Amino acid sequence: MSVARRREIVLLCLVAVITALGMALTCAALHNSAVRATRGVVPVAILLLVSFLMDLTGKGRDRTLLPIVAMICGIGIIMLWRLEGPRSFQASKQIVWMTIGAGLMLATYLVVVDVRSLSRFKYIAGAGAVLLLMVTMIWGQERYGARLWIAVGNLSLQPGEFAKILMAISLAGYAADRGQIISQGGRDRWGLPLVEIKYLGPIGILVLFCLALFVTQRDLGAAVLFFGLAVAVIYLSTGRRTYVLLGLIAFAGGALLASNMFPHVHRRMVAWLYPQSDPSGAGLQTLRVMYGLGEGGVLGTGLGLGMPQKMPAVATDLIFGAVGEELGLAGTLALLTLFAMATFNGFMIAWRSRDRFGMLLAASLTTVFALQTLVIVGGVIRAFPLTGITLPFVSYGGTSVVVNFISIGLLLAVSRDCTGAPERPLRNHA
Repeated sequence: MSVARRREIVLLCLVAVITALGMALTCAALHNSAVRATRGVVPVAILLLVSFLMDLTGKGRDRTLLPIVAMICGIGIIMLWRLEGPRSFQASKQIVWMTIGAGLMLATYLVVVDVRSLSRFKYIAGAGAVLLLMVTMIWGQERYGARLWIAVGNLSLQPGEFAKILMAISLAGYAADRGQIISQGGRDRWGLPLVEIKYLGPIGILVLFCLALFVTQRDLGAAVLFFGLAVAVIYLSTGRRTYVLLGLIAFAGGALLASNMFPHVHRRMVAWLYPQSDPSGAGLQTLRVMYGLGEGGVLGTGLGLGMPQKMPAVATDLIFGAVGEELGLAGTLALLTLFAMATFNGFMIAWRSRDRFGMLLAASLTTVFALQTLVIVGGVIRAFPLTGITLPFVSYGGTSVVVNFISIGLLLAVSRDCTGAPERPLRNHA
């Protein structure tokens, strides 16, 4: 057994202990049976099993990402269990979704024998992303003002979540082929890059079409993620900061235009800037989360001892506010540190990649993960308008959890196929 393998097992076991302790404290505060505390360890145990099954391939991979994801999942289960009411079983459902997601993560890791082969499907992936969004627009169900859900029997799925992965594969594949050509273009007299439309046109049309679909469906959070992903991929493939500057200018102009054209965007902006103007309506979420964060202070009220259930949509949109109320500033910083570690690890996989597509795919998936975290946390602390997206692996949401696990499976596949980092064996156990 290698040093890295042994470290991964130790970290996963440590995560299981911390999660069980947190669950026990929650059960004690809520006067629940301590036996229920053992259920919170289920996701960590499943990830430990998945790590064993991944090693049956006999190939090396990144050994840090799974323990970090397990700890984030553990915090999510603790908070959902604390928020669970007598008629809601969101924590139990989340454990089921995490089990499904971990299974699909393992399947992705095993089925995709060489992650570099995905670059051949870049156009199919792009078309698939557009198709998923159009299906949602035509047959989707509208909830909470957004048309994001498709009913499949008794289940509700968000096809747009799967479109994120397809778009990452499509953009990474296209940029791996054409990025160098785009970066070799000249500059005009104002210093702006000159690129032939036949090279930049397809990616621009794809991104603009998807953005239009997202805005039409009122999924502003996903629109921000897609736009940020496109700008990041173009910058990483060309190395030109001018594209980032042009992207920021286009984003500011687009946000201003959308605020004036679409009433739901305008209401979001007003609720962000002036929540007191409608304290029982549009501004209710913002005001409740501000009160919760203020009540939490530095160390929080304690697990099960606050009143985060007063926040609307607290298990999905505002769960970071619940963490702030019951675990305080210290708890939110600890959670953000875990997200920062996961992001750093994802970019390190991209940095170590010896394949251009592998590098861009790992960077794309990590960019989506980081942007999603930044947008929802920024919305909760009122740095940005609230957009209604989930906090990865923490918020309740079946499709989101499953898609994020598939993304982790692809990242681990990149670390397996494109980095080739040898694992150092123990002296006495080699």
